[in-house]
Amino acid sequence: MVIKMVGRTRYTTVDYAILGVVAVVSGIVFYSAWYVYYFGKALGGPVLARAISYGLWYIGAPLAATLIRKPGSAFLGETLGALIETIIPTAGGFTNLEYGIAQGLASELAYLILRYKNWGVLAGALAGVFAAFPCVALDAILFGEIATPPVMLFWLVAAMFSGAVYGAVAAAVGKAIRR
Repeated sequence: MVIKMVGRTRYTTVDYAILGVVAVVSGIVFYSAWYVYYFGKALGGPVLARAISYGLWYIGAPLAATLIRKPGSAFLGETLGALIETIIPTAGGFTNLEYGIAQGLASELAYLILRYKNWGVLAGALAGVFAAFPCVALDAILFGEIATPPVMLFWLVAAMFSGAVYGAVAAAVGKAIRR
């Protein structure tokens, strides 16, 4: 089975196998991120929790995109990782999948803006930064994590910072694997 996306791009059986591995690895990391989040929240509150953990929930997109280098791979990597996290299950339950879809779309937007020509560490960092926006918005909508505008902005910046760091790390790992 081959999916045709954006002109000449076709997914191969190898691409699907890579997506499967990325989904399982990402799902396990997403599951573990809950422990990092709660540790950070106990230690330093919501800002520290977001700064040290949120980017862990964004790694599926840059990892898949760096390994596969095709349109749609960031979205699929993040969404399938969230599906695995949902199946495990974790504290987020079914909402994990909602986050994965939204974060995957936002991360995919970063690669689209780069015209699917840059798959490096900076692209991974940008994908992580973009994923922070729907994540913080869904926190507010689904879980009532709402504060004053300056505090919300601080939470967003912490999530963006975390996304940039872990997105860059995920892309670097993907780059190292491709060698």
